[in-house]
Amino acid sequence: MRIYLTLFLLLCLLNETGAQVIDEEDASASVRMEHQKFYSKFGDITEVESDSVQFNVLDYLKTPFSPRHARKVGCRLTKDVYGYHPSWLGPSYYNNYDYSLLSTFCYFSYELDSRTGNYKTIHSWKTSNSINLAQQAGARVELCVTNFGGSNNARFLNNRRAWERLANNLIELLAYRNADGVNIDFEHVRRSNKEQLTAFMIYLSKRLKKARPGSTVTMALPALNSYNIYDVSRLEPHVDLFIIMGYDYHYSRSKHAGAVSPLNGYLSIRTTINNYINTGVKPSKLILAVPYYGREWRTRSSAVPSNTRSYVKAPTYSQIRGRHYKGYKQKWHNRSASPYLVRASKGQIKQCWYDSSESLGKKYDLAISRNLGGIGIWALGYDNGRTELWDLLEDKFMSCSDGSQQEVSKDAPAIYNKSLSDILEVIFKASNYQQKGTR
Repeated sequence: MRIYLTLFLLLCLLNETGAQVIDEEDASASVRMEHQKFYSKFGDITEVESDSVQFNVLDYLKTPFSPRHARKVGCRLTKDVYGYHPSWLGPSYYNNYDYSLLSTFCYFSYELDSRTGNYKTIHSWKTSNSINLAQQAGARVELCVTNFGGSNNARFLNNRRAWERLANNLIELLAYRNADGVNIDFEHVRRSNKEQLTAFMIYLSKRLKKARPGSTVTMALPALNSYNIYDVSRLEPHVDLFIIMGYDYHYSRSKHAGAVSPLNGYLSIRTTINNYINTGVKPSKLILAVPYYGREWRTRSSAVPSNTRSYVKAPTYSQIRGRHYKGYKQKWHNRSASPYLVRASKGQIKQCWYDSSESLGKKYDLAISRNLGGIGIWALGYDNGRTELWDLLEDKFMSCSDGSQQEVSKDAPAIYNKSLSDILEVIFKASNYQQKGTR
């Protein structure tokens, strides 16, 4: 009965995924904001119920998944691989993750009440088995805190009591799951709140590291850091890693269809990396997060560039490679080094831009050549039912003792370089948590 109810709600909301209503203040809403906004309409549902909620009814039936091969002892990551797990994906998704290819598993998210510092919801943070699985594989676990929109950020950043309440809550929540740290994802912070943002991050870092020695504080950064609002040069001593959101260069309200994550060009991944490195931050503290999703628009022509008529949706990688897009023509854009799909039917033209293993591989190579700390993923599970993106991660970032893959970097960040004793410790903690049961 619950599944039928969820499907009914999905059908009612389906049109909104194609043309969502976004506040004027958030006209350039990121895909994280779009997806969180959509799924919040379902309220606090269980992980099993969330498995029945998809971006598209056509993708309701689960795709069979072939387990990946067992990896021999002696293999380790050469770079940080930072994966965001969205709370709306349940066990039929996260049971398919190859956790051994993740250095950090970030649970998305603690949805901040900007007035108080408390959470609107933390979803299944206290009960999700995904956290146990990540810890048993030796990955660090972080809880992401989200706050979207200029007004929400101004309200929170100007309220030091709310800072204190948030810090207190995070200390308790990390202790409850034996987790390692937090990730702060505050988007569309206003220029007038730059100083408050910096002060808050310094305050939070000091509080967490004092209460839980060894805790990590990481921060999501926009691809385009206007007015240096995210002041990484001042924040670097207090932030362990900066996760660059290397996507949404074209977004829902873009006037032209184009690459979600262009490798080259005036506004591109290459430019973003250069801009952040030029602030003086250590490259090893930068993580390049890449998209496991695409953007689809109705366009005026099949040419590139083409003006957009309307936005359709942000399909996942699995959806793009699935049967719904079989009638689209596959194309490649050289300048952005991105694949895209085109379909002309019944007088309508659609373009869907996304990233494939080929385009992602080029971004990974750039991250390696610029000595970045590693790469990130938005979002885990968006490739459910397929293995090629996991294979790519293994090829680029896994080294085995027989030398079958690239050697471990000498300056590899210690944040993910866990020893056997570290792994045994997290397994012990996870087993203790399971024995305690849920509170």
